[in-house]
Amino acid sequence: MPDLYTIFDGTTRDLTIEHTFSQWEDAFVKVRKKIEADTDLTEEDVANLYVFAGALMVRPPHYIEHFASQWRDIVAKARSIKINPKAKPMKSFTDGPSLSLDEAQRYGDDPMGTWFRDNLAANIEVLAERFGFDLLVNQSEHPFLTSDAPAVTYHPPLSKRFRFFPRGLGSPGCEVTLPISPRYALLFRHKEPGLHKYLVADWESVFEMNFRTITRAKEKIVSDRPDLFFVKTILDRVAEVEAEKQRNGANGA
Repeated sequence: MPDLYTIFDGTTRDLTIEHTFSQWEDAFVKVRKKIEADTDLTEEDVANLYVFAGALMVRPPHYIEHFASQWRDIVAKARSIKINPKAKPMKSFTDGPSLSLDEAQRYGDDPMGTWFRDNLAANIEVLAERFGFDLLVNQSEHPFLTSDAPAVTYHPPLSKRFRFFPRGLGSPGCEVTLPISPRYALLFRHKEPGLHKYLVADWESVFEMNFRTITRAKEKIVSDRPDLFFVKTILDRVAEVEAEKQRNGANGA
């Protein structure tokens, strides 16, 4: 998708978002080199990590397409509705902000020119204001894996009844994880903003991180070595969970 982050205005191509991402990536690479060299990070370095992580939460192509397709589906359903021209609209639908079908169609057809920038800014802002992070240092024999959707939002289950209910970044216990190299990863949690600690990641911690990465990947999982230990173990566990869900569903039918 070479033009995914391009804003089209007639025959002109606005590459502002593309260039901004490139600048953020360059800044991140510099910070990662400092981390690998065990150099103290500045406030600017920490800010760059927040920006990079927040951007990765919303920039994967399948994430953008997910929301764009929802808008397209809404418009398609709305255009298929037969309206009685004699019926008076309800008062609650005539007051306040409104959105025309043509405007909603643009949300589906032109994410970069409509909602994406606001969504991007909101995620970075929430991450920077409500989350602090620790830097995990991998001490196991297996690497942190990454994927085509490396920034993972995790919500611990409250109970079996509400386990799969959707929750947001403000939900209690919410975590955001991001592997940044085979040896280092970021762990964001609800606490005072900023970098808090360098934490040793043992085998169990690396397994949990890779479990989240693998299960949230869209199509690609990336490793710096031919180490499939975690992949097979985690996929076997995912298969067990799915089988259990199907059994429970059959029993409840």
